[in-house]
Amino acid sequence: MSSDGMYAVRRAGRDSFYAGRWSAPHIAHTLLRGPEHIDAYVGSLDPRKAPDMDICLCGAVFVDFDRRALLYWAGDLFGSGPLRGDFLRLSRMRWPQWRLREAALPLLEFAAALERTPPELERARADATLVDADDALFTASWLEHQADFACVADDQAAWVAAEGVEAVRAFAERGLDAWVTVRATDGTLYDQRCSSRGFGSLLRLGPRLVALAQIGGPRPEMLRAGLERDVRETLFVDVARRSVHWWQADPPWAHPGPGCAALWPGWTLELDEGGLRSHVERSGRAFAAIRMTREERLAALIDQVPRTLRGDFAALPRLAGASVPVAAPSFPRMS
Repeated sequence: MSSDGMYAVRRAGRDSFYAGRWSAPHIAHTLLRGPEHIDAYVGSLDPRKAPDMDICLCGAVFVDFDRRALLYWAGDLFGSGPLRGDFLRLSRMRWPQWRLREAALPLLEFAAALERTPPELERARADATLVDADDALFTASWLEHQADFACVADDQAAWVAAEGVEAVRAFAERGLDAWVTVRATDGTLYDQRCSSRGFGSLLRLGPRLVALAQIGGPRPEMLRAGLERDVRETLFVDVARRSVHWWQADPPWAHPGPGCAALWPGWTLELDEGGLRSHVERSGRAFAAIRMTREERLAALIDQVPRTLRGDFAALPRLAGASVPVAAPSFPRMS
């Protein structure tokens, strides 16, 4: 059985490792307390001779005091996806003059940072196998919604007439966390949403994903205010360039991405660290079209921060300012 969370601390070239069965849910709280509290926290965990790299790990933190660098990852870090930038801003206030990075390929990045080659790396690559999906991957929610309203077709028609098809379809697609955009060779954009749960990454569908995303035609009116609240995985597929840019807000510990290149022969796969903003702007559209309002963002923060801080120390200053979007940090990606 894997421990729930792993901590590593480096001082004077020496690494110390710790594990805690229920430590992963406390990572956001622990990091917002700042570096001066790390020693006290890891002292409450179980010391280990080596870092826990188990496939089932739920959270990990590497505090490198020598380089003043912090690498962190947790499956559910800080509420909804749009708040991740705010969490980084708040964390930088608590870790001044440190380089902070949230791992996008957790197992790979922690192994590189700790200069380890755990067997789990090879296992993760082996698990990057091709998976199949139903033809209705992107249309199932909408079709089910239409079927549910078949007995009140007049009401459905009135709803569509009043608000538009995409507004009604957005209601049907609540909870879908993945957004795929395919740019066809003629430049047409096909935007689709689905649930990525159970796949680990939609990259595992291989090039068939391109055909699935084109079923039902393009959706030029899909973008709407607040859509950023729902999306946690994106794939932008450029057919002419044979390229795939992908991103996940909540990547699994053993992300299959590094092993998925073999599933896309003749294609180039690239992690898009610009995230959701980059996904939208890559197609020539404005990020403002899908953003939450400032009021919605601040309300989400006011709800999330007290739950994360748990009242054991004063709220961080300038909280309102944290609702202003923060650009993604430009750090070299570990390979």
